[in-house]
Amino acid sequence: MLTARWLWILAAAVAGVASAQTAARVIVPYPPGGSIDAMARIVAGKLTEATGRTFVVENRGGAAGAIGSASVKGGPADGSLVLIAPDSNISVYPATVTKSAYVPLEDFVAIAHTGDYRIALSVHPSVPAQDLKSFIAWSRTQPDGVGYGTAGAGTNLHFYGVLFAHVSGANMKHVPYRGSGPAVTDAVAGHIPALMLPFGSQLPNIKAGRLRVLAQTGENRTASAPDAPSFKELGYPMLAFPGWYGIFAPAATPADIVNHYNDVIVKAIRAPELRERMKSLELEPREMTAAEFQSFVKADTERWAPIIKASGFTPAAE
Repeated sequence: MLTARWLWILAAAVAGVASAQTAARVIVPYPPGGSIDAMARIVAGKLTEATGRTFVVENRGGAAGAIGSASVKGGPADGSLVLIAPDSNISVYPATVTKSAYVPLEDFVAIAHTGDYRIALSVHPSVPAQDLKSFIAWSRTQPDGVGYGTAGAGTNLHFYGVLFAHVSGANMKHVPYRGSGPAVTDAVAGHIPALMLPFGSQLPNIKAGRLRVLAQTGENRTASAPDAPSFKELGYPMLAFPGWYGIFAPAATPADIVNHYNDVIVKAIRAPELRERMKSLELEPREMTAAEFQSFVKADTERWAPIIKASGFTPAAE
């Protein structure tokens, strides 16, 4: 007959196996497609390898990423729920709403930086402008402005377009989508003339000639598209700062889990094969501890607030 002690040990073992077999979730606040979705699947794989627990990617798009991001607020704080999000949903979001669905610096804890990304302005081949200067001139002849697609209103991509139009005098009109994938699809089909999106999500179509890149936000050119000039070299240095992706968890997640996940991701991005994969997505690795990343997010939030205010953007209630 099993003693009470052995029954307890058996119950604990069964519970441990059940916990390991219960899938954990990586929330992506955008539809499938694009570099953030690809990076999420890499992260899910690495966390699965390190923990023995299956991490599955769950795409929850809508409201420019706010719906999926908000779904993590107050969620399980046991390491079974993480969010991979761009700066748009973390450091940009607070300045774009009057009533927020979540407060990033309070409702989430930062785990790891998962890559800087360039943002590119590209056009459909039917657009007559061959370079940025002629695009600006052409846009001024368009009475309704040149529509540029982004992953949503209130995203950093939206404000890169606003900032560029302000400093260059280009006549541009924002066209928000529910993620990069749908925007690229419409641009390739010729339904919108321009895009302001992560470079990586556009690169296959740029290389195939289905889109023509005019400028990108890197400090310099990139080896994957050496003909793509930077905004900086074309006279717009104020656009030479990257976007970024990061991993977050509900605020109550214990520090030992946060630091363990950070260690897993940092070690993973040191591996040559993952660096090559990130390079193919036009992501630049940057190592940070969880505490360093938390401070980075705070500083980035403070940088975006005055830019958004100066743009004249009217915050929407959530």
